[in-house]
Amino acid sequence: MNKNLYSHIIIGIVFLTVNTLKAQQIPLNQQVQNRLNELMMEADSTIFSGFRSINWLEIRQTGLLHKSALFDSVFGLETSGPGNAFNHLNSGNWIKAAGNNNAFALDPYVQAGIASSGQKDNVLTNFSGGLRMQAVINNKFSFNLDVVTNFNQYPLYADSVIFSKNNIIPNENAASVKNNDHFSYTNFNLNFTFTPNKYFLISTGYGKQFLGDGYRSLLLSDNAYNYPYVRLQARLWKLTYNVLYNRYINKNWYEVEGAAQPKYSALHYLGFSTKKFQIGLFDNILWLAKDTNFQRGFDAHYLNPFIFMRPLEFDIGSPDNAMIGMNLKYNIYKKGFIYGQIALDDINIKKSFDEHKQFYGNKYALQLGIWNKNIFNVTGLSYRFEWNSVRPYTYGHGVGNNISENYTHYYQPLADPFGANFNEFISLFNYTNKRWYGILENLYTIRGENPGLPYNNGENLWGGEEGVPAFGSTTGQGVKTKYSYNQLTGGYLINPANRLCIQADIIYRGRNSSIVTQSEWYFKIGIKTNIYNLTQDF
Repeated sequence: MNKNLYSHIIIGIVFLTVNTLKAQQIPLNQQVQNRLNELMMEADSTIFSGFRSINWLEIRQTGLLHKSALFDSVFGLETSGPGNAFNHLNSGNWIKAAGNNNAFALDPYVQAGIASSGQKDNVLTNFSGGLRMQAVINNKFSFNLDVVTNFNQYPLYADSVIFSKNNIIPNENAASVKNNDHFSYTNFNLNFTFTPNKYFLISTGYGKQFLGDGYRSLLLSDNAYNYPYVRLQARLWKLTYNVLYNRYINKNWYEVEGAAQPKYSALHYLGFSTKKFQIGLFDNILWLAKDTNFQRGFDAHYLNPFIFMRPLEFDIGSPDNAMIGMNLKYNIYKKGFIYGQIALDDINIKKSFDEHKQFYGNKYALQLGIWNKNIFNVTGLSYRFEWNSVRPYTYGHGVGNNISENYTHYYQPLADPFGANFNEFISLFNYTNKRWYGILENLYTIRGENPGLPYNNGENLWGGEEGVPAFGSTTGQGVKTKYSYNQLTGGYLINPANRLCIQADIIYRGRNSSIVTQSEWYFKIGIKTNIYNLTQDF
């Protein structure tokens, strides 16, 4: 059979249900994930926490975690007992039917708020409306679909990023612009998951993945917009193995036959976990599916389910973009853990030793962090401190048209929103007391930015590597630009099941260097369904 035809048949089957729809399961929202950390600590469990885009059914299969607080109703639908057709505003899914290990729920997605920016004259408005549908069948199949239409305004610093990327909203879809600063767009999320037993899982959808235990991920984060994926998982003893096939696009960069250029990735992630220690081994191969000169499609060679396929890539003479990495976590006591990541995009230590200078092709990223619950002996108060460092040119790729093989989707980095060539420090307090919650985030980043050189300075993943000096690159090279992002959030959870809440935020964001000085205060208040991480902390 013709190789291209074979590839198209495979992809047609794999992505048949996800070409136009999109996905979430346990919300990647930081408050939800923070509570998941607490449940894991309370259970003293061996659940591998390094894969965050999970379905409650796969955790339920282990029987290790038990919901015990008011806000835990966000974790999965209850399928036992009668389900009320209509529930009260402040408890349970608004429309629900349940019984005999089956459940169906329907909730509105709402956002309505006003805001004020020190850099804009008029009051800013934000409106979103949509539906969230969830279902569980026989406690083995699960399904959820979210459709949300947005009509939003943003502070000036976010506007500058949006306009520079042809109206792509950070973390979200591309928008149409009304009256210069009103952005209209629709987000879709979809997921199907089948868990026949506690050993196997298959999942497909259109959404995001997150690898690691940090606030950021240097392997794969929820920073970019949704994409089609297929996920396979096997669990045995203390091992958890995930295989993930993703389809990305180079939105607003390069078009093939009138459409954004597609690319695929095959990702393998092997986790070993005990009650104290976890390690995750990661590899990822990314390749272009189509160019003006070829139509490669999904390469069937990468259906190989085994980790560390770099030898295979060399064997087929492929120019594809490969990355390997590691995730680590250690529970230092019953209330906290330390964690870290290493991502190796490319490495050549010998050249650096020979020249006694860093070779530009040494492209790697490092993370180190600590998380604690009940800090200062205050119940419900958790704290996280995290450091991320990414070498220049990391996640970028090659020269010419090959630069589109970089680690991006929808013109957005797939790891940290700052791209590369930076050091980042994040301090995060999170407090919950029944329905009340508060968050204090302080972020400080030093990033090297292009000082007008005739070649890419290393922070731009789309800059390529043509003309780059072979030796002497350092993290933060170029004009040192300091970013400060500080946010204080207070809110009240109206409905824990669908996370409808009233929330107010005070934000200060600064960007300063020898050639630029920017600062902006931003205040907002409103009612919102708080499921996604739709932050602009960059």
